[in-house]
Amino acid sequence: MESKLAALETEKTEMRLDLEKVRDESTLLRMVVMANLSKIADPIPNRMLTVTAYTPVELTQSPEQQLLTASLSKPKEGGIAVSPDLFKQGWVFGKKVYIKNHGVFVITDLMANSKTKSVDIFMNDHGKALQFGKRQIEVVLLDV
Repeated sequence: MESKLAALETEKTEMRLDLEKVRDESTLLRMVVMANLSKIADPIPNRMLTVTAYTPVELTQSPEQQLLTASLSKPKEGGIAVSPDLFKQGWVFGKKVYIKNHGVFVITDLMANSKTKSVDIFMNDHGKALQFGKRQIEVVLLDV
C-alpha cells in the first residue's frame, strides 16, 4: 500500500512539474504574441475582384496547350488562374486563395495579359463554368 502511495506521490510531483513547464511555455508564447501583436493583428487584405470560371476546353488553344496550366501542372478542380497584375504582387503558383462563399483554391494558372484584378476558377464542367458567369467577389490571399 505504501509503495502505491509513494508511486502516486511521484506521479503527482511529475504532473506538477509538467504543468509548470506548460505554464512557462504558455507565458513565453503570450509574451511573443504581445510583442508582435501589431504584425499579427493586421488584417489580411481582402480584395473585390472579378471572378469567372474556365474549363479545360478553350477554342483558342491547341490540344497541347489544354493539357497544362502556366505552372506546368494538369488543370484540376480547386485550381485557379490569376491575372498578371496579381501575379506580380505575389499571388504566385502554389499560394492559396479564399474566394468568399466558394472556398479555398490554389493558384496554378495565369490569365491573359489583358486581364487585371481577376481570378478564374477552373471547372471540369463547361456548363457550370458558363452558369457561374462573371461576378465581383471578395477574395483573400491566404499565403502571405
